[in-house]
Amino acid sequence: MTPIKPSLEEVTGYLGVGALLLLGVFFIVDGSTSFWTTVELYSKTGSFAVLFTVPLLVISYVIGLIASLAVQTVLDQAVTPILSPELFSAAAQKAREPVLSRYLEVERQSRLLYGCTLAFFFLAVGSLSVKKYLPLDQETVAYVCFVLGLAIAVACPILARQLQSQLKLYVQAFNAPPPTASDA
Repeated sequence: MTPIKPSLEEVTGYLGVGALLLLGVFFIVDGSTSFWTTVELYSKTGSFAVLFTVPLLVISYVIGLIASLAVQTVLDQAVTPILSPELFSAAAQKAREPVLSRYLEVERQSRLLYGCTLAFFFLAVGSLSVKKYLPLDQETVAYVCFVLGLAIAVACPILARQLQSQLKLYVQAFNAPPPTASDA
């Protein structure tokens, strides 16, 4: 039976997406306000780790999940979703555990890639925001990070749709009648 509880991979995936989003937002805020000096001041206190670590993990998870679902919702409104109720129904038929497992895996991976779209976009913008902290001869690094961040942000939903297209072919092949001797 396919597990219903979220896997460790899924939880850490949303944590990662949320952490990247928070880092991108931090870069943008710090580039505008020099917020890092405030963070350094508080991080020297004894209670900093206790007061910020666990809440930050929870916030990262929630932000990662929200970002992933938000991007998925926007994309599903813009283009016809490949992962449809009909495809799920075909994958979930009796005695098709491998197909259903693959469906759920692709759904989870797609959602994480959708969240990464937003995370890498924020990181790209953030890299330009903190460019002012780099030595003048190294500002190119910020531009390279910006371009790479945008490229990854664009690639993530494309890769998610590619995974979904492959899954659709897999489900259709599994549902196709077996070839007969006359087909050979």
